Amino acid sequence: MPHAAGIAYAMKFRNEDAVVASWFGEGATSEGDWHEGLNIASIHRLPVVFICENNEYAISVPQSKQMAVADVASRAQGYGIPGFVVDGNDVLACFRVMKDAQDRARAGEGPTLIECKTYRFLPHTSDDDDKSYRSREEVEERRHHDPIERFATYLVDGGITDRAALRTVHDEVKTQVEAAIKAAWDAPDPDPATATRHVFAEDDA
Repeated sequence: MPHAAGIAYAMKFRNEDAVVASWFGEGATSEGDWHEGLNIASIHRLPVVFICENNEYAISVPQSKQMAVADVASRAQGYGIPGFVVDGNDVLACFRVMKDAQDRARAGEGPTLIECKTYRFLPHTSDDDDKSYRSREEVEERRHHDPIERFATYLVDGGITDRAALRTVHDEVKTQVEAAIKAAWDAPDPDPATATRHVFAEDDA
């Protein structure tokens, strides 16, 4: 979030017609730098959209143990910026609220905080045993709200496409993702001499 605010500040300083978007989970909003980022962005009315993907569990902690408010978006009021709650499993609803926030930013009206209420179907990481803090019944019930399947059903029911076409898209994307993963694994390790790049002031000469 501080990086997003800094980049947005640079873009505003240069009069660039652009918007920064920063995504994070609800657990991140318990960190000090989250508040710092929103504070500086709101003070300077920076062109940045902050998007909280609230999946109800940070790493292994439910939201009720993370904060005393029901909605992360309600914290926007403390920074004098608009905050919106949206069904994070509704593709079109997310599109609409994001477009409005981007329009605000481009118009010089400053940042927006969007909270997308969604759910994490899988463990947080490969080392996370999510069975220790939630039941299988809970996870399976929430799978009925999968945003990808909901949008696919919307497209098919509306006659926009069919299941065969969606399967083709699925297979194409899966191939692209697998190729990107392989490229990342096969890439050479970075030069240790570059570890401090973009950390300290550098001589551009």
